[in-house]
Order: sequence, then structure tokens, then C-alpha cells
Amino acid sequence: MDPRLRNLDFAFNPRSIAFIGATESMRKWGFLILNNLLTGGYRGEVFPVNPGRESVLGIKAYPRVRDIPGEIDLAVFTVPSHQVMDALQDCMEKRVKAALVITAGFKELGERGEAMEKELVRKAREAGMVLIGPNCQGICCPANDLYPWMPILFHPPRGRIGYVSQSGNILNMLIGHAVTAGLGVSKAVSSGNEADLCTVDYYSYLGEDPETEVIVSYIEGLQDGRDFVSRAREVTRRKPIVVLKGGRTASGISAARSHTGAMAVSEELFEAACRQAGVVVTRSIEECGLTAAAFVNRPLPRGKRVGIVTGGGGLGVIASDFCTEIGLEVATLSSRTLEKLERMLPDWWVPGNPVDLVAGLDFSVIKPVIETLMTSGEVDAVMFLWIGAPRLKNARIKGERGMDLTGVWKTMDQYFLEHIGELYELMHQLQVPLYIATSLRLEKSGGDDSDGCPPLVFDSVESACRAVSAMADYRRFRDTAT
Repeated sequence: MDPRLRNLDFAFNPRSIAFIGATESMRKWGFLILNNLLTGGYRGEVFPVNPGRESVLGIKAYPRVRDIPGEIDLAVFTVPSHQVMDALQDCMEKRVKAALVITAGFKELGERGEAMEKELVRKAREAGMVLIGPNCQGICCPANDLYPWMPILFHPPRGRIGYVSQSGNILNMLIGHAVTAGLGVSKAVSSGNEADLCTVDYYSYLGEDPETEVIVSYIEGLQDGRDFVSRAREVTRRKPIVVLKGGRTASGISAARSHTGAMAVSEELFEAACRQAGVVVTRSIEECGLTAAAFVNRPLPRGKRVGIVTGGGGLGVIASDFCTEIGLEVATLSSRTLEKLERMLPDWWVPGNPVDLVAGLDFSVIKPVIETLMTSGEVDAVMFLWIGAPRLKNARIKGERGMDLTGVWKTMDQYFLEHIGELYELMHQLQVPLYIATSLRLEKSGGDDSDGCPPLVFDSVESACRAVSAMADYRRFRDTAT
């Protein structure tokens, strides 16, 4: 890793922050982002910089960065673009290690803005300072309660997924999927115009970050395709990178150019580069977020043979079709394995894979069925599809007869949640990955998963199948990479 990238430690683990453009005007980013930093619980020193105020949000303010006593690790810029250069000069004099330039109005606006941006980078590099942005929404590091970013009061929990996104809004949506799945964030950066540091620089940094298990990335364009392949490949030998590409069509490429000034490349070239680098490519925000979450705390499949366990025959048919369509193999089970399963299931069970539990939802049967598949040596991954039924909000009985069973759903949810932990323990014991999908409306919320991850439950058969395929492809890359 480039030694200069070590200065990113001062961005994600700052002891002190100069906030340039701090204000109490609630419609300005200089207030909203500063307020996020303070309400997020950051414990280091914060120095608001505003020549027109003596204090901001009760904290002493300074006219310029050079007036701040002591050392500054990170400078956050929210002033207009024409004021950034003077403030950066002050930061150079103070030997600030990292600059987060949230301000827009640079390369994305054309030649004049591009010239300003190049001068910004020249000065930062001359001072040995790393520069994030410009034209970005900020960064976060939940382990340090660090949230100098938008949107307001968005403080996701600590976790094992690292994020790099050329779009701040897409970044927030990707993180939202992880939080909904009960997972969290190691570090995240909205990279914006990538004037100084580009996407693969953040890959290199996160690749060596012990807190990050998988990297998620939204990309609109590449500056150097060869460099991307070479450096991404170095990272994917150790940990997976899951990418969502924006600008796949002519209209998307045009939008990317006006959004971040990105140099977009064709979809075919980009996907070819990703294959060479062992990068997992996804095609929607939801698929990207869930696929990345699937890699967390889960063994990789040895191949593409899938065993399917389902509480309803139709789900098994859909899963079989989709697995086959995306290149997975619905495993053929041996007579020996089928005989073992037959002893556990009702007389009317029809032997085969998918293993249809014929509406049996007893975990005293489900667990040994899954264990039999995992120990058979005939499958590389197991999918367990738990049936659910449609529910209407505020459902109630409409007549005076019959019994109100609305509480049954809550009981089923609780029963399910109490037992899936056992299945995931079995997965880790036998090192065969398990993918659970259900239509039950489980209440999941992100938490501190630094010491252990809650089981990930997919809300559709298709998302679970895509995760199996992505992880199998990545395992094959890891096994053959030299």
C-alpha cells in the first residue's frame, strides 16, 4: 500500500477536527454535517472555523485554521468552492494530515472547476496531505463515533463491511440494506470527484484494515482500468469486493459525467476488468447490499452444488429454476443420503432435491435434515426456504364468530428467530454455508456486530440464490488466483 494512504488513519481515527464553514444556519451543510458529528458522539476535539462567529453550537469558533491551538488531524470543508483554496493553505501551515472536502463546484462543472480541482490536489500532495472528495457527502467510522456526513442523524452501528461510493446517496442506501439485515459498518467514504484518492486507493486501505471483512463499492467511472485490475486483484486475494456500476447506458454515462465528472467506461469493458480482478459485480442497490452482507461471517462454498430445503413445493421449484438460470447446480443426492432423509420425513415425502418438508416446520426435523445435507459431501451450499403467508397491516377479524389468530404471526416469528441461530452454529461447525430466505416479516435492526454477527436472513429466494452464486464465483477466483 502507498505509504501516503496511511494518512487516511487521521481521517477515520482523528484526535482533532477543524470544521471549516461551521454555522448555525440550519439549511446549510456547515450546520447539518457539524451537527451529525456532534450528535454522533465523537469524543475528540472539534474546532469550528467561522470568521463571523465567536462560537458555533456552544463550541468556541476560530476565524481561520491557523488560529487554532495545537495539532489538527482532519479538516472538514463546507465553505463555497472559491474559499477552499485559502483554507487549504492554512491547513498546510498547520500540517493537517487529511482533508475532507465536501464542497461541490469543481470538475463536475467543467474546465474552470477542473483547473481549481487540480490546483487543490497539487497543494495537498505537496503538503503530504490526503484529500477526500471534493463534491462528496462525507465519511464515517462507527468504532470512533465519527459521522461527519449527510444525511442528518444517520449514525449506523459498528460492523465489518467497508464502503466506498462515488455517490453519497447510493452509499446511504447500501448501508441501509446492511443495517436492515442486522449488520453494521467498519468504515465508509463518499469519494465524490476522486480528485486525489480514487476508488482503488480506498480498496488498498480497507484491504489492510482489520475491522473490514468485505468491501462494497459504487462506481460511476474509472481513471485507469489497468491500475484498477492490478490493485483490486491484490485486495480480492484476501477479502471480497462487491461492486455496483453506475453509467451502464448512454444516458447513465451522461448523468455520471455531470454528477461527479466521472470518466465512464462501457459495461462490457468494466465487467471484463472485474472478472480479471475477482471483483463481484451486481446490478441493483439491493443486490449489492445483500450480496456483500452474505459474505460476512460465512464460509465460502467449495463449488456450485446446492441443496435446497423448503417447507413448500412451489418455493423449491422457483429456487431450482433460478439456481439453474444463474449457473448453479441443483445437486443430485445419492440413494444413501435420500435414505437418511426418508427416515426423518413423513411417509408421503417424495425423495429428491429440493427436499420438500411437506409443510413440516419442526426444527427438531429441520436441523437434522440440513445437517444430513451438509455432511453428505454432495452439496457445497444449503438453502433453507421458510414459508410465510401474506399479512395485512392492522389485520383483525371482521365478524363475531371464529377466533382471532393475529398473534400467531408473532409466535411464528419468535419461534423462527429462536432456532436459526442453531442452524448458523451448525454452518460454522461443518463449514458448509447456509442461506436462509423467508417471507416472514422479521424485525431486524443493526447492532454492534464487532464481536459476532446476527444471522443474515434473505427476504427472497432470488437474493439468496444470487448470494450463493457470487460467493461460489469468488471462491473459485481465490482458489485459482496466483
